[in-house]
Amino acid sequence: MSDNGGPVGVRGSVLFALVELVAYVVVGAVAGVVWEWVWSPPTQVVQQHQLFYTDYGSLRQVFTGTGLYVLVSVVASALTALAAGLLTRRHELLMLAAVTLGSLAAAYTMHAVGVALGPPDPTALAKTAADGTHMSAQLVVNGKTPYLVWPMVSLFVLSLVFFAMPGGRSRHRAESTSEPSKADVTETGSG
Repeated sequence: MSDNGGPVGVRGSVLFALVELVAYVVVGAVAGVVWEWVWSPPTQVVQQHQLFYTDYGSLRQVFTGTGLYVLVSVVASALTALAAGLLTRRHELLMLAAVTLGSLAAAYTMHAVGVALGPPDPTALAKTAADGTHMSAQLVVNGKTPYLVWPMVSLFVLSLVFFAMPGGRSRHRAESTSEPSKADVTETGSG
């Protein structure tokens, strides 16, 4: 019985929440590697120490970094939240907090790893490069809203798991309570 609500159960849930935080950071790092791996850097050319895109195709590739960030984030965050929801059925509020913090940390980690693995900032290199030098653009995310994909998808999937498969303490309590005895049921008189 102490496993469900006692100190041992709470300690286990806190430990699992910490493991979930670490798992989100690790998945975020792996997602950053995948994001950089599937991205094709646009080509820029240096003219008078300024960068210009070589053609329309290169200019169009600028936005694929953001799109691929969102796509990889959706898949990674959904799978991580699904695993978290299926592996725990107790202390839902603690898991909600762990998934929220973990998903924010994963969004940051994914961006940091992807940018670190990608090409360096060509603006600084263009200041010393000769005219006509071709350079790869830096991997970037345009805007702030793509970073919200991790927490939004994670919380959505976690809520689906919690509502689709109710369990945990409330289900255990319902199973442990006895059915009302026949003495508790009163019959209505027939007039």
